[in-house]
Amino acid sequence: MEEGARRASLEEIVKSFRSSIFGMLGMIMLMLLLLEKYLSLSDIIIIFLIHFSIFSFRYYILVKYEREVSKFSSETAVNKWIYIFTLGSLMSGSAWGMLLFFMDGFPPEYHFYIFTIVIGLSAIAMSTLGAVLLVYLSFSIPILGLSMLWMSFQEGTIYTIAVISLFVGIGYFTASVRRFSKNYRNAFMEKSRVDFLRERVGLALDGSSTSILDWDLTNNDFYISPNWKKLLGYSDDELPNKILTWRERVHRDDKKELLSSLKKHMHENRENFSNVHRLKHKDGHYVWILGRASIFYDEDANAIRMVGTHTDISSEKALQVKGSEQGQIIAQIHDIVITTDFDGVILSWNHGAELLLGYGADEVITKNISMLSLEEDREEMVRNIDTLKESGEHRGETIYITKSGEAIYVQLSLSILKDENSNPLRVVAFAQDITKNMKAQEELLEQKEVLDHLAHHDALTQLPNRTLFHDRLTNAIKVAKRNRSEFALLFLDLDNFKEINDSLGHDAGDEVLKTVTKVLSGVMREDDTLARLGGDEFTIIMNNLNQGQNASLLAQKILTALGEPVTVNGNKLYISSSIGISLYPSDGVSVSNLLKYADAAMYKAKAEGRNNFQFYRSEMTELAFERVVMEANIRAGIDKKEFVAYYQPQVDASCDKVTGMEVLVRWEHPTMGLVPPAKFIPLAESTGLIISLDQLVMKSAMKQLSAWHKKGLNPGKLSLNLAMKQLEQNDFTTILKDILKETECRAEWIELEVIESQVMSKPDEAIEILKQISDLGINLAIDDFGTGYSSLSYLKKLPIDKLKIDQSFVRYLPDDEEDVGIVKAVIALAKSLNLSTIAEGVETQEQKEFLLQNGCKNIQGYLYSKPVPADEMETILLNGL
Repeated sequence: MEEGARRASLEEIVKSFRSSIFGMLGMIMLMLLLLEKYLSLSDIIIIFLIHFSIFSFRYYILVKYEREVSKFSSETAVNKWIYIFTLGSLMSGSAWGMLLFFMDGFPPEYHFYIFTIVIGLSAIAMSTLGAVLLVYLSFSIPILGLSMLWMSFQEGTIYTIAVISLFVGIGYFTASVRRFSKNYRNAFMEKSRVDFLRERVGLALDGSSTSILDWDLTNNDFYISPNWKKLLGYSDDELPNKILTWRERVHRDDKKELLSSLKKHMHENRENFSNVHRLKHKDGHYVWILGRASIFYDEDANAIRMVGTHTDISSEKALQVKGSEQGQIIAQIHDIVITTDFDGVILSWNHGAELLLGYGADEVITKNISMLSLEEDREEMVRNIDTLKESGEHRGETIYITKSGEAIYVQLSLSILKDENSNPLRVVAFAQDITKNMKAQEELLEQKEVLDHLAHHDALTQLPNRTLFHDRLTNAIKVAKRNRSEFALLFLDLDNFKEINDSLGHDAGDEVLKTVTKVLSGVMREDDTLARLGGDEFTIIMNNLNQGQNASLLAQKILTALGEPVTVNGNKLYISSSIGISLYPSDGVSVSNLLKYADAAMYKAKAEGRNNFQFYRSEMTELAFERVVMEANIRAGIDKKEFVAYYQPQVDASCDKVTGMEVLVRWEHPTMGLVPPAKFIPLAESTGLIISLDQLVMKSAMKQLSAWHKKGLNPGKLSLNLAMKQLEQNDFTTILKDILKETECRAEWIELEVIESQVMSKPDEAIEILKQISDLGINLAIDDFGTGYSSLSYLKKLPIDKLKIDQSFVRYLPDDEEDVGIVKAVIALAKSLNLSTIAEGVETQEQKEFLLQNGCKNIQGYLYSKPVPADEMETILLNGL
């Protein structure tokens, strides 16, 4: 109890030394500054050296104490250090008292202030050191005694000051005594509290798996609590309380290390000791024990007592051993086992991962697992983690990239590691290298594909053989039936091929077949199917025909292409073929019938003199030949400028005033007369001649428009129809600029109309080119609106200015309710998009009135005028409608 109080006093003294050690030096410097005018230099140096030496001594005491404090615990050592700190206080008090002897040269009127400062500093020192009476006296007696000696030589108020200082000294002495008594009382209460806690701890441990051991090292007395004996299967009276009881039951593999560790702790004067060892149970098995103890030493640093506890940790040790074994298994297996947090940061990396991926653990831990994946797979990794959080596991295959850059296929399994409360901790990734298996599967697949290719393709030409052709034809029938579309089957047989084989040999014949294959592949479309049925027989499935007779275009291309001579083994050969054509569904709806009819048509072509094509139905052949003739006439008509522009006025119906005109093309043929557009426009579009035709009409109409403006007329907007094939040309905007410049026509006079269905076939491409046209200052209109199923999202993006209501919706106005609803909807849609509207095909006054009442004032149609040539249109511009 007394020892505890003295330790508390010592700790207070140390704190005061630590806090005031530099303050002393600072205060003496301040005092010397105040006295430097009245003291000689030698006096100042003496005062400073005295205080600095004491400061150094106090600092040395403090440093030495802090180095050695951990090595002592006895009362003797505590007393020794209290005496050392007391000596430091005695010297400090003496130094401050001696300072007053140097005040003789200081003016008497300032003595009071200097003395007050000294007394104040003394009071501070006494209040911090006064916890121990001896220390208090060692500081206060020198300063007060020397002060009284100095005052005995003074006069006047100095005696009053002496009384005050004495009073202050007695007051602080009383305070220190009270403080000492309080510390003593607190130490006593602390001792009682510790005893109470020890008793409570003992009672608590008796009811648990923890037991108490107390070993008095001075006389080798050894106390073992009954709980310790119970831990090993014994009753209290079965085992004696001797050190031998414990030593006999320590496992021999643990005893040497345990005793060696204990001896080392005592040699180094350590206070706390802990160890894990095994004790033998009564039935022969061993119990794992966690031992903790406190070691007590005397003033000579000799261990005198050891008090501690033993706790049964067998269950925890079993789990630890099991976890260690599992950890070693995981660490050593040759499969990949990685743990990460839920952001993918790698937390652990086993030996299998090092072997397969090439990275050491120190190279990857704290990095993101995405470093192992291909860049295109990283988004899927994030989705896998989301799936894992929802379902608790994920399985799949992925690719890991090794340190050397090699890609390996792995079978990946992800699961969540949880704590004892089922809270998710981290992600466990288990991966097996399946690269060899995958490569074997790929090789098998390649072999299968090769075999499949050989089974379904001709070995010489690599074209689909008869088997695959039948499958393709069957599928074409299904698609055409579902889409209500047409397709053609072309059956080709080479003319006089037998003579080539007989005269030049089969090798030359094979080369001819390869050459024919290349020629046929070059003229047909990508989505059509070319097959070799055998010998010199080829077939072509021509899908998605708008009109059946269009198959003649491909047939004619084939005949033309095969008409070019080919060189085989140094021989120049001329090859021709006979082609038969059957159509789905007009000729047949089954594979056998279509093939049979195409074959029959092919023999008809041979009978007609070879090197030609024939449809199964004669009238189709006639139509095809008419088409060939018509195509030739269109080409000639464009060259001879037989196509002329007609104009149909566009009118503001609210005032019957011409606001513009639409250009319509007519063909003035020298023998057929005026040919209507329906006869030649579809053929011009399918053959690509529409591009030249449109440019011809465009140039003619723009030139006429410029002429009208030069005459002072006001023709309004000139609307020109624009085919999609024009827009598909890369240089169309350049061509358009050139025509505007050549005809001296301004962009703001022009409006181009594009058909809705054609724009919607390739909306993204159309938007881009139409924006370029709009940037030139040309207005754009959607023709036949309502017939092409426009997407409103695309319609909003198109740079258009006007919607043209198709005449099919105007024809039965205002009697047909469906047409009424459609027209009103189109007008409302145009208003919402800030677009104007115009209705075509207006022929009656009732139609005109309906459109005006519903907000569409721009109309064109026979109600005002049919399409007329330029001279009649000029008359309308001069005289009105």
